[in-house]
Amino acid sequence: MGGRSYMLATRMPMSRDGFDTWLSTPLPDLGVLANPDQMWRGWAADDVTPDWELTAIADSPAAVATYRANRTRTPLELLTARAAAGFTLARHHRDALEIYLYDYHADHYGAQTDLLMLAGAGRFADGGAEVPVLYWGGDVYPGLPSDDGSVLSVLLVGRTAARFTAAYPFAALVEGLRPVEEAFLGAVVDRDGDDPGWDATDVLDPAVAARVRR
Repeated sequence: MGGRSYMLATRMPMSRDGFDTWLSTPLPDLGVLANPDQMWRGWAADDVTPDWELTAIADSPAAVATYRANRTRTPLELLTARAAAGFTLARHHRDALEIYLYDYHADHYGAQTDLLMLAGAGRFADGGAEVPVLYWGGDVYPGLPSDDGSVLSVLLVGRTAARFTAAYPFAALVEGLRPVEEAFLGAVVDRDGDDPGWDATDVLDPAVAARVRR
């Protein structure tokens, strides 16, 4: 594994009831983000302007329609589709929502959908503190980054809104995600081989896994 890898991860305190409700609740609209235009601010793609309105792909109406439709789906629908292709950790584990998503090729429109999905999770989280969501990638191994050079954005998710931040204590951010990373990498079969496999046994929540098996 490696090459052009793009990952998104978080660990958000949440009850089982909150997790189940989040899974079945459609994504919030763009208004949940206090500063969507600052998605890339301060990190590796600082000079890039995020295209939340999909204007750069307006000449591909089918793609626009797909992305817009995905923004109206539930996390359960989105995560089921992802999990069917593998390399997806999505579960309720030890009183928290845990997410670790891997994409081989960059699709920042898909990443924006995933960020909206996690921004909406704040409504069902426990505690009042903002929880960071890390998005990173490039020509890197799919583990957590060793420095902030491949960080693309950090989203802080609160109970009523979420916001992108141009700075966050990097060591604390990575340390908080280590258990999720360990579980994700542990599910990769022969990760140094030419065609790594995926064992979803311990990394997919039963609610997601049941739909994948249908």
